[in-house]
Amino acid sequence: MTMLASAQMDRSGRPGRLMRGYLHKTSNNLCGIKGYASLIVAGADEQRTTTWARRILAEVAQMEAVQRSVQDLAFPRPSSAPDGTLDAAVGASVAEARRVHPRLVAKVCLGATGALLLPARDLQLVLGELLANAAEAAASARVAITTVAPRDGRVALLLADSGPGLPREILPEAAEPFVTTKAGHLGIGLARVDTIMQMHGLAWSLANADEGGAVACLEVASAPGAARRAASGAQKGSHV
Repeated sequence: MTMLASAQMDRSGRPGRLMRGYLHKTSNNLCGIKGYASLIVAGADEQRTTTWARRILAEVAQMEAVQRSVQDLAFPRPSSAPDGTLDAAVGASVAEARRVHPRLVAKVCLGATGALLLPARDLQLVLGELLANAAEAAASARVAITTVAPRDGRVALLLADSGPGLPREILPEAAEPFVTTKAGHLGIGLARVDTIMQMHGLAWSLANADEGGAVACLEVASAPGAARRAASGAQKGSHV
C-alpha cells in the first residue's frame, strides 16, 4: 500500500498546535463577546440590544463547539471491540452522507473485504467526515469508494472524489486541528479522522490525485485468512 507509506500525516508537535489553535479560536470569540457586551452597557434602543445579545449567544455557542471538539481530540473515548462488516459500515455511511448532502453521488465497489479492525461506529465517523469534505468541496460531488487488494494482511479503503483537491500549501497539515479554507468551519473534521485512526493504530493518508480531486486511503480490515496465516506461521516458527 504505497500511498499509506508515502503520505502519512505528520503528528509531531500536535499537542502544542492544538492548544495554540484553541486559544486563537476562543480569544476571537471572547473579543466579540466583550465588544457586544460593551455596546449593551453603553445603552441603546431595545432592538439593537436584542441583536447584540443574540450575537453574544452565537459567540458562546461557537466557543462551546470548539471546546467539545478539542476535548474529543485530546481525550478520545475508548471504543468497543470491532464489530459489523465493512460493507455494512460503508453502506450506512453513504446513506447518512446522502441524507445530509442530497447532491452527493457515491459509487461503491468493494472488491475486497474482511473483518473490521475498528468498531463500525468509529469507521462510520471517519467516513462521514471524509464524505462531508467531498460534498462541501464541489456543488455536485462524486465519490468513488473502492478497496485496495489485501497486502500484509490488511485491506485498505480508497475514497476518491471529483472535487478540486486540497490546496498544495494546506495538504501537509490538512489533518491538524483548526486548519481549514472554508469560512465558518472549525477545521476539525480531518483532525477527528486522524485521532480515530491513530487511536486504533491504523494507517491512513490523504493526497491529491494527478487527474484531480482528493484521495483518502484507510486501513480498515484484515484480509480473509490473515489471522489463520499468522497463527500457522507462529506454529511453524515454534518448531525451528
